Amino acid sequence: MKLRTKIALAMTGFMLFLLITSFGVAWLVSRHQIIDSRYDVLRQALSLLEEDERNRDAVVSLHEDSVVLERQANDEWAVIGGVAGDGLRFPVNYGEPALIGDWFVIATSNGLAYGFEDAAVSETLRTLATILLIIFMIAVAMTFVGSLWIVRQGLAPLRNLETTMQRITASGTLETIEVGERNDEVATLATGFNQMIARVEGSMDQQRRFVADVSHELKTPLTVIEGYAKLLRRWGQSDPAVRDEAIDHILTESRQMREELIEPMLELSRFTALEDVESEEIDLLELGGYLTERFERSHGKHVPIEATGTWVGHRDSLQRLLVIFIDNSLKYATDTRVTLTPNRIEVRDHGPTLDEEERARLFDRFYRLDEARDRSGSGLGLAIAKEVADLNGWSVGSYANAPTGSVFYVTK
Repeated sequence: MKLRTKIALAMTGFMLFLLITSFGVAWLVSRHQIIDSRYDVLRQALSLLEEDERNRDAVVSLHEDSVVLERQANDEWAVIGGVAGDGLRFPVNYGEPALIGDWFVIATSNGLAYGFEDAAVSETLRTLATILLIIFMIAVAMTFVGSLWIVRQGLAPLRNLETTMQRITASGTLETIEVGERNDEVATLATGFNQMIARVEGSMDQQRRFVADVSHELKTPLTVIEGYAKLLRRWGQSDPAVRDEAIDHILTESRQMREELIEPMLELSRFTALEDVESEEIDLLELGGYLTERFERSHGKHVPIEATGTWVGHRDSLQRLLVIFIDNSLKYATDTRVTLTPNRIEVRDHGPTLDEEERARLFDRFYRLDEARDRSGSGLGLAIAKEVADLNGWSVGSYANAPTGSVFYVTK
């Protein structure tokens, strides 16, 4: 069963309850009013008969087709005034008006009874019941049809969403749906769908760029390796110098491809796949000493690091992020200085001056400032730093360091 049918049935069921309740009350109130108006005549007759039996002639005149009866010794009733009523049976309770068929009757305490026939009451009640039943059926039908129409109009964006999803499944082309000026739950759902499509499309574009960038980055070292392999096959067997040169270049390109492209890509994938990290208190002074010793040993350079307090977070993530920032600074700039505080970390240097467009792309994958001149890096270091920061809920960025150079920072 479709959703709109379920909602229409639910609305119709609720309306059915309201109609039954309201029409039931209307029927009972109308019936009571119609019958009670006749009971007033019976009570008036009861008062006259109990006041004086000789008033029976006056009582008969209260209503047409009236009769006055007297209780006999054998508990039968004999007509003593008015038009005889065949087959009448009077109530046992004296002084209580009663409706028996089309006859309204009442018995007095002194052995008399009064009654009159009024078929118009039954006819009126049947007509009223028929009218209420017809109105009830029309109201139920209109409620169901109207509910279907209202729900159909209200769920139009959902049908549009379903149609769009079917087209996406069939064609593989991402689409969004038109929300318009609606401001309801369905519009919120449609807006969420459009946002999801935008994110998926962005991820697909990023994936396409990633594949294109990887292909581009692999093309150069593979071309170099292929060229030296051909050189080795052609002249390497007869010329030891050519052979050694070719082997050295092949090993260099292979090592560079592994260290600067494949391993960073695997590291990027590893950080992207992580779902949770454990936090701990990190002594920044201890971390600063470790980093100073590491870069003196690996780069032969002393990096001044000012550190105070502790940083609460994932130790490996923070350490990896700082290694990337410092290594990047030592590679492309001079006068590298690091400041470590509990809520903000900065790596300052003096180097190239970047414009806003270049600085905005620093954390993009495979982005390098001068790819034609410099093959010393893969352009993945800062991208890995951003992935690490996002995983931990940190913010990373860069701004110009006067008069030249850059400041790379991490904040919580």
